[in-house]
This record gives sequence, structure tokens and C-alpha cells, in this order.
Amino acid sequence: MTKKLALSAALTVLSGLGLAFASGQPQAAATQPGAAVQEDPKAREFKDILFKLVRQDEYLDEALETLDASNGRLSAHDISAMGLSLKMISNNLRYVASRNKAEFHSVQPGSPNARYIATIFSYSRKVERKAGKVGAFVSQIAARNKKSAMRDAVSSRKGSKKRGKKLTQLLEEQKAMDALAADARALRASSRGLSATSKWLYIASK
Repeated sequence: MTKKLALSAALTVLSGLGLAFASGQPQAAATQPGAAVQEDPKAREFKDILFKLVRQDEYLDEALETLDASNGRLSAHDISAMGLSLKMISNNLRYVASRNKAEFHSVQPGSPNARYIATIFSYSRKVERKAGKVGAFVSQIAARNKKSAMRDAVSSRKGSKKRGKKLTQLLEEQKAMDALAADARALRASSRGLSATSKWLYIASK
């Protein structure tokens, strides 16, 4: 999914939910000409949480596209860049989870913001699944790189310069790959934490 499509989806979700809430407002409010319709502050909070969550879903799509297109061949620089991206997403997911926790006390059964909360829960589950896919991709790349590194290490010891890599380059790539694997695990943990907080928020609103 491209950035424009993801943002469009986010706006569609938010505007659709906003219209649904607007249609459910008491008619008495509409009978006051010139009165400004004020949005529930909590609705704004949940819309902001949802928008941030949709952005992380977008970033995960970009990460998956990059990993898929790489065909398992990433340079040390590419691996480090991907690691920075996964760190950013992981930090953002933890932030969204903290926002969920902060709203626990304000959510009651039959909450008027139940639709927003349900959508947050749905996106959280999507994000968790995609984080799992990222982890699977990274594991596959790590296994492939390990085999390649072993082959190149043998070539390096034999003094072959045509196909073998220098030992320092092999160590650099392996170090970067280990760091990326750690970032993927952290991302997975963050996505699970997010899903847990979103689930409890959803349960509290039922």
C-alpha cells in the first residue's frame, strides 16, 4: 500500500466514523440554529490514536514491500536503514499502547466512542500480524545471509577475490543482521503489547 493510499484509508475510516456519530446525535441539538456543534473531546482523542495507528500500519506495509523486493539480499547499509525504520515503528506502537492505557479509566460499557475503539482494536490486530510477517522475513534473510557468509568466509580464507568477501565486511554484515533481528523481535513485542491494550479497551467499551 502506498503512502497516499494509506492516508486516504485513514481519512475514510475517520470521516466515516464521524458521520456515523453525527447521525446519532439527538435531534434537539439540531433545532438550535446557529449553535456550534462541539465534538466530544474523547472522540478527538480516539480519532488521534486511530490516525497514528493507521500510519504505523502504512510504515509496516513499506517495510514489508522493501523486504520482499530485496529477495533476501540486503547490504549492511540497507540492513541498518531497515533497523532504524523498525525501531521507529516499535517506539510509535509503544506510544499508542500508552495512550490506550491512559484512556482505560474513561471508558465505560456502552461508550459513545465504542466504534472508534473497535476500529483501533481491529487495526491493532492488523499491525500485530504484519509485525509477525516482518519477523518472518527477517528470519529468512538472516538464514540466507548466514549460509552466504559461511561460503564467503571459506572463499576469503582461500584468498579468492572474485567471489569471496573480506572478513571485515562479513563481520560487519553479520553484526548488522543480528541488530536487525533484535529490532524485529522488539517490534513483535511492541505489537503484542499494543494488541493487548487495545483488546482491554475494547472489552471495557462493550
